[in-house]
Amino acid sequence: MAGSSISQAKLRSAKNAAKAIVKKAVEVELPEHVVKARKNFAYFCELMGKKPARHMREWHKVFLTGQSNEHLLDIAGPDTCLLSPRGSAKSTVLGLLLGWLIGRHALSKKLLRILYVSYNVDVARNKSAAIKNLICSKEYQEIFPCVRLSKMRTSDELWSIDWDFAEIDVRGEDAFTVACAGLKGTITSKRSSLIVVDDAIKSAASIANPDIRREMETNWTNVIVPTMFQGARAIALGTRFHFDDLFATIFTEKKGWKCITQSALHYDDDGRPKSYWPEMWSAKYLLKLQSDDRVAFSYQYLNQPVRSRELGISPELFVKGEVPDTYDVVGVGIDLSAGMTERNDWTVFTLAGRVDDKVYVIDYRRMRSMGNIDKIEALCELLVEWNLLETNDEGQYFKSMSPVVIWPEVVAYQKSFEGDMKRILFNDWQLYNLSISPVKGFRGDKLARLRGIMGLFEHKKIIFNKYRDFSCMVDEIVNFGHSPHDDCADSLNIVVQGLMKRGSAQIEWN
Repeated sequence: MAGSSISQAKLRSAKNAAKAIVKKAVEVELPEHVVKARKNFAYFCELMGKKPARHMREWHKVFLTGQSNEHLLDIAGPDTCLLSPRGSAKSTVLGLLLGWLIGRHALSKKLLRILYVSYNVDVARNKSAAIKNLICSKEYQEIFPCVRLSKMRTSDELWSIDWDFAEIDVRGEDAFTVACAGLKGTITSKRSSLIVVDDAIKSAASIANPDIRREMETNWTNVIVPTMFQGARAIALGTRFHFDDLFATIFTEKKGWKCITQSALHYDDDGRPKSYWPEMWSAKYLLKLQSDDRVAFSYQYLNQPVRSRELGISPELFVKGEVPDTYDVVGVGIDLSAGMTERNDWTVFTLAGRVDDKVYVIDYRRMRSMGNIDKIEALCELLVEWNLLETNDEGQYFKSMSPVVIWPEVVAYQKSFEGDMKRILFNDWQLYNLSISPVKGFRGDKLARLRGIMGLFEHKKIIFNKYRDFSCMVDEIVNFGHSPHDDCADSLNIVVQGLMKRGSAQIEWN
């Protein structure tokens, strides 16, 4: 009897425990607003005290694709670039989105690794800290109670949520939640499933230097992109500051990006100006900003790059093509320098030819050298490469049947180069197919140097050899006035002006 009583008591205890468990499970019912906030990002923003404006809801449609893959939940899809006016709360909405995505992925036990990229690490670090503050807030914890910050990685530059608390398996993984990186300077990237680019350009001054723009492009292409998982996505938010910035070279539809552009002002059918965000910025205020500085407003509020007269030539005007075998005239324009340090200018030789009314830029060389002989030899090597001079196994130069005009710029110390060149080319080497026509130095401001050939660019009369890399020359001309050097632009200007110059009128007597 005693054994039976004990077994019955155990059975009753087990039943009561089971009833308690069932009762407890039934009692845990999520509030309606929590369920809605987990599913609806716009409602989540509203609960966080940031009710989305109309223009922000357009962002939501672009960001939240509803597509999923191994790494991303409901946000998989093409790389996306969003250009929105300055002051449109892009960073705020992005921080809310990332916080919401971290919670959503944690609920689904998925590891989400975010790389936050800005102009430099300091800027990205501040954005990262804002996301951490959001996660620690009482309102966020009510919606995503399974998310809390890890005590192992706590810096703003690299941090993670508590994987054990969220019950996410990260064994063997380099697990993190947010890592920061900067496009400018030395960069260390980490393998990630979501890359966000925010405030990649802080101001017009920061992006004016073409070397910085090329450095940022290289860091993106060579360092960041290779670390993306297959199926990862990049989202870039920004505002235009320069006609040749990242949004014109990297984050473009030609590179496979989905691009959305918003303007601060638009006009209705009656011609009345309307603000994109009237609750924050009135149309009257925006019109005043536009009247104060139309160029800056066009970039930063309309996201429409414009070219002022102080800028160089648009990249679209550089035409690449095949170069012909025969020319009416062939010549070399030379811009000279006598320095060796990085601060000194370059000596540039530009070889080009004219056929009818078109100029074909065949090749060019740039070098730093103190001596005139090195420069003359470099010139001859360029001509030999294009069969305009001949050479033997001993490195001696001989004339060819192709006449070549050489236009060296002659001012001050450059006159000594002209004298040495005539003596060596004619007296020593007898290269009589070459002729020298000195050009006086340019006068006037820098922009005046390009005005003489701008029309040829606009009418596509200047064609660059597509089998040669003219990146440096193109960069100098595109950023004329902002580039640290203008030697390639000067050399090109010299040879084009020389080729297009007509001789004196000749009277023919019958």
